[in-house]
Amino acid sequence: MQDLIAEAGKCVNCGFCESVCPTLPAAGFISTKGARGRVDLAKFLYNKGEIDPSESFYSCVDCYACLSVCPAGVNAGKVSEIGRMIVAEQGKAPEIAKMIVEFTMKFKNPLGVREKCAEWASGIEFGSKETLLYTGNMYQLMAYLRKFGSIRKLLGHYDSAIAHIMREHPSFTTMFRDLYDRSMMGRMSDYLRNIVKLLKQNGIEFGYLGKEEPYPGTFIYDLGFENEFREYAKYVSELFRSHGVRRIITIDPHTYEILKYIYPKYVNFEFDVIYYMDMIKIDRVAGKYAVHAPCHFSRYFDFTGYVSKIFDAYTEENPTRCCGGPDELLFPEISERISQKRFEELKSTGYPIVTACPICYANLAKDDSVMDISELLLKSK
Repeated sequence: MQDLIAEAGKCVNCGFCESVCPTLPAAGFISTKGARGRVDLAKFLYNKGEIDPSESFYSCVDCYACLSVCPAGVNAGKVSEIGRMIVAEQGKAPEIAKMIVEFTMKFKNPLGVREKCAEWASGIEFGSKETLLYTGNMYQLMAYLRKFGSIRKLLGHYDSAIAHIMREHPSFTTMFRDLYDRSMMGRMSDYLRNIVKLLKQNGIEFGYLGKEEPYPGTFIYDLGFENEFREYAKYVSELFRSHGVRRIITIDPHTYEILKYIYPKYVNFEFDVIYYMDMIKIDRVAGKYAVHAPCHFSRYFDFTGYVSKIFDAYTEENPTRCCGGPDELLFPEISERISQKRFEELKSTGYPIVTACPICYANLAKDDSVMDISELLLKSK
């Protein structure tokens, strides 16, 4: 609560954050699902305590666009992160959130499909695990989320009762194994193989955990389950140590962020975490592209620096705009509106759309004009 009010208490209620918050218009301008509304709810929660702010805090996409315009330096995304921790600690998190966390703790994968997530690497020879290629299952899981999105449109919603039943009977996760979008899985597998080729072309030797590779626990942390995350991070860290890992190559912004900046806050994490594009020689790509910069990269470094090395000509249309991906699990309607708006912005440039995040790709790939940056990097060789 003290952390919550320390951040929310700086707010001067100017409302600048509402001009850039992607969830506010996507939620029909319901104030509690916007940046300022979340900060106001945090103050009320601190002073009164008798409210349920879960929908407000959980609908935040953590893009931090609010921070970029706030004159008082308030980060409504951070307010939401702390708020979710409080809600989860009180046992008031949504049933779907509880289900995902429990499955991840039990199976080391949100859907219990860890073995399936390793199939993309069939036939590839890997080397020593001292340098480890760590996919975190992120690209692979997008094919499942795409399929679930189709099912959701048929059902109309996810019922919390279904999530509760699944929590009571975790063996039901066996039904998830083949419940994925074939086309999306094919594309994601191609992108993973692209990254392997790029690293090998640059003389990088690395290993891969295969079926043993765990999900990094991003959902556990993002959904506010701090104690569970600490336990999970300890498991992942010890697994890396057992394989003699010293350096970890990450391939997406969420995994890079959580290993490099979040894990060390909770466990002894002495590994060198690197983003794969920092390990390869980047040749320039001819042509003009509309580049979508992932929010989680923009938090820690200027993604434009990478982009300027690759493209002779490019455009970053509203570079701080979120793809809506973080809301896909709990607020699919808000996620769809955000992603559609972002897609239309990028599409209006008339150029092919490029991103470097599997979540952004899955949310923006509404036609064949969208591609992962690894495809262009490989073509440039």
